[in-house]
Amino acid sequence: MSVLKPLAGVDDDLQSNLESFARLDYPSFEVLLGVASTADPAYAVAQAFVALHPKLDARVVVTDPDAAKNPKVAQLVALERVATGSVLVISDSNVRVAPRYLETLIEQLEGPNVGLVTSLFVGTGEKSLGAALENLQIGAYVAPSIAASAVLAPRPFTVGKSMAMWRRDVAKMGGFRAIGEVLAEDHILGRKVCEQGLEVRLSLDAVENRNISCSVRRTLERHTRWAKMRRAISPTGFAIEPLGSPLTIATAFVGLSPGGISYAALVSTWLLQIVGTTLALRALRGRVPWKLVPLEPLRCYVTLWCWMHACVSRRVRWRGHPIVLGKDSRIVTLAERRAEVSMRPAWSTRLRRVLASVSTV
Repeated sequence: MSVLKPLAGVDDDLQSNLESFARLDYPSFEVLLGVASTADPAYAVAQAFVALHPKLDARVVVTDPDAAKNPKVAQLVALERVATGSVLVISDSNVRVAPRYLETLIEQLEGPNVGLVTSLFVGTGEKSLGAALENLQIGAYVAPSIAASAVLAPRPFTVGKSMAMWRRDVAKMGGFRAIGEVLAEDHILGRKVCEQGLEVRLSLDAVENRNISCSVRRTLERHTRWAKMRRAISPTGFAIEPLGSPLTIATAFVGLSPGGISYAALVSTWLLQIVGTTLALRALRGRVPWKLVPLEPLRCYVTLWCWMHACVSRRVRWRGHPIVLGKDSRIVTLAERRAEVSMRPAWSTRLRRVLASVSTV
């Protein structure tokens, strides 16, 4: 098994996250740490990790940032090229795993007609308000949605935090280079696996997504970007997302028709969501971090704000690169976007500018 870890900057607890891969209980595996430049602070951390574990089959690979439009995929292209395993495991830099991580993945991957296994993940380690909101969003919304998709959707949502697949199947779809033009590479990768007639499975052996000290602004940026990706991938599903939050509906009810009934509904739904969040956190983390529970109403409104922002803009910044999202999260550079606009009829350009100004107001 080849563990591919694309690194960019020093994420929260990066050194400890890497250490968890040195403690994996599996007979044969390699860890490939990708960095786009030796000037990246992650390069020194990766080098130190390799030096600290001379018996571990691990090495640092300097990748070509121009190998794909998606910077993460550009790293995966290089890591795939040097990997020796018959199974490729993609693991984000902010992920921490248990010793049986690879064993649980291969148990599912060896099932009949299985082409990809993705892992449930849980946010942990919060010490700042931004990190607390981040981990609460993962525990109360993201992880339950992924778990529900495994039962209700044609296939589970595939999440790039942790994915395992047979190398031969990746090769059949053209390698990772085939998903280099989109931002939601994990979603498109899952789709391509299914197009080969293979099954996607969800591992309920959750990995940790470490979020410790990020700011509220950073959390808003991340979840606004995710909302924009969902809009690009599934516009209809994105449009009805607020209906999945009882507190959002009750708040709108109060705004439209204030009174005793609407206020009672608001309090009831508030309590309902707190109970649901408590149960979700208990299932994911084994115990309830009670300091997160009172933040549930704030999390709900933050999520709504991110959704509203995604309604009026398709521009995001990913690893320092400003881009515009096209259909299926296709990456459009600002230069390409300007070229597209210049090719439109004058009346179309003027109309879009008017609509954009109204949306901003």
